[in-house]
Amino acid sequence: MKRTVYTLITGASSGIGKSIAWYCGSLGMNLVLVSLPDEGLEKVAREIAEKHQVKTAFFETDLSQLDSPKAVFDWSQLEHFDVNILINNAGVAGASVFETSDVNYIDDRILLNIRALVMLSRFYLPILRTHEKSYILNVGSLAAFWPIPFKSLYSSSKAFVLYFSKSIRSELKGTGVSVSVLCPNGVRTNGTTNVRINSHGKVGRLTELSAGAVAKAGIDGMLKRKFLIIPGRINWLVLVFGKILPPVIQQKLLVREFMKEVLATRN
Repeated sequence: MKRTVYTLITGASSGIGKSIAWYCGSLGMNLVLVSLPDEGLEKVAREIAEKHQVKTAFFETDLSQLDSPKAVFDWSQLEHFDVNILINNAGVAGASVFETSDVNYIDDRILLNIRALVMLSRFYLPILRTHEKSYILNVGSLAAFWPIPFKSLYSSSKAFVLYFSKSIRSELKGTGVSVSVLCPNGVRTNGTTNVRINSHGKVGRLTELSAGAVAKAGIDGMLKRKFLIIPGRINWLVLVFGKILPPVIQQKLLVREFMKEVLATRN
């Protein structure tokens, strides 16, 4: 008897996560969508189900809360959702001067970008292992490849996502579970990200991609069992160029470039 399987997507009410949900739905995947309360998640789930004739369910929670990842897992088990694809998309960006950063700002980036992703991976891995083929897609960032001043929490958290993904992919070699990491550059997902991208001027506009393009690249790459997925050829060039720069010059450029975000988003 064929198993009815589901793709679980966090941060699915907007931005990249919402685009991933729509693209997965278009591929005929049943969906379990997770996001913060009161962000229109029920409407997203309903519209995808109606448009693509797939099964959808949703769970609203704040994944930065310590008990939330386990609550998502327990609920999905109670509802008998057989998850064969886990997409850890939920995350929060930001630019700040670390010395004056609010403690809650720091906690949000550690608890959501790192802890929630790790805990959900741990909870669902035994379920994923029961499938002949299954997938984990962790949404990182191109920022993962550099220690970025004024984005110290964000770039470090995404570096964690990159190395964590690579580590468990190696652990799972020979099993049916494939681990991929999606590392986009700027994506216009809300008013704040628009301001951040615009603060970088021509460079920001040249390297940005739509949420839909990032979603398609991520899912297509995941299904091909690729590890590192960087959408957009220009962003591969940015990565290569950034890596060959001498560290002293690299850091000077990063300081100058990302101070623009701090100034643009300062209240």
